[in-house]
Amino acid sequence: MKRSYVLYTTLFAVVVGVILCYVFVFSDEDIQNQIASTFEKIEIQTSHQATSVPPVEASQDEEDIDTTDALEQIQQLDEVYYSDTIGAYLVLTKNREFFEVSGNANRVNAMLKLENDEQPYRLGEFIGMRMIAEDKIYAVTANGILVTIEREDGRWTERPRKSIIGLASSDRLFGLGYDDETKRLIIMNRIADTPDVELLYVQERTLEDETANDAEAKSEIDETADATETDVTTEVDSDTEEAPEPETEWAIESRKALTTEGMSASIQQKFEKFRGVGLVERQGRIYVLDSEELVLYTINPDEGTMNGQMVTPRVYGSTGMFLQDNEIFAIVRPDVFDLDDFVSVD
Repeated sequence: MKRSYVLYTTLFAVVVGVILCYVFVFSDEDIQNQIASTFEKIEIQTSHQATSVPPVEASQDEEDIDTTDALEQIQQLDEVYYSDTIGAYLVLTKNREFFEVSGNANRVNAMLKLENDEQPYRLGEFIGMRMIAEDKIYAVTANGILVTIEREDGRWTERPRKSIIGLASSDRLFGLGYDDETKRLIIMNRIADTPDVELLYVQERTLEDETANDAEAKSEIDETADATETDVTTEVDSDTEEAPEPETEWAIESRKALTTEGMSASIQQKFEKFRGVGLVERQGRIYVLDSEELVLYTINPDEGTMNGQMVTPRVYGSTGMFLQDNEIFAIVRPDVFDLDDFVSVD
């Protein structure tokens, strides 16, 4: 009996509360409008979420193009170089494209298409790339064409290509190094149909127009006052003009044969099939990888010696090497740019 009394009392209180709430709250016209407005907003938000939003179009202004997702463009890698100077990866592809990729490999900072138009030489397969200054990069092709890429006004541009003078038809080039002290390029060379391997030192030299110099030396100067004034005026005018950059060429300065006498018998046997795919410089030594025979060769350029050691099978079939944080990495998947596909050789 007591439980029934409590139950009925509770139900009565609830009913009375609902009636009073409706009379004093929901009967108010302003409150009803607010409630209706709230439900209307909820319905509008729900309909917007269900509607697909069109993608935002990229800006047509080159300065504002977001290249965050442009890593997908980097395919068929030919050469990779990591620059400690600018903290970025430099990439050349078989499609004749140059990329600068951020150090954490999540963004393309810059891209340059290497066109054959208006260039004296056509490009072949790249065999090496080096940054020699924060605004200058050298790359060399298998047919001995030197490519110079420079940063000008914040943009990478290509300079006129040059053919390395002094190469022989029997030269088989691979790898590119740089001697900062002598300002010379270093290229590995395997002479065709022989076991001979050598270092090529390539030097830039200025072309002097001797004919023009002789003509200038033989010119006569009038001794009259008027002629003297004219000469002074001409000299002042010529000083105000910018002197043209001297024309240069790149030529083989010397060849240094390498000896393999210190190799073990097993490495010597593999060396007979030697095919280098990359060149890395570290602490005064040059390292070259044979990814087919799984041998990393060490070269002492001062002594002209070459030795080798076996490396992990994970680098089999790799197409090149680069140095990052004093560690050598091999490119095992050249079809894409992915840090997971760069395998440590050390």
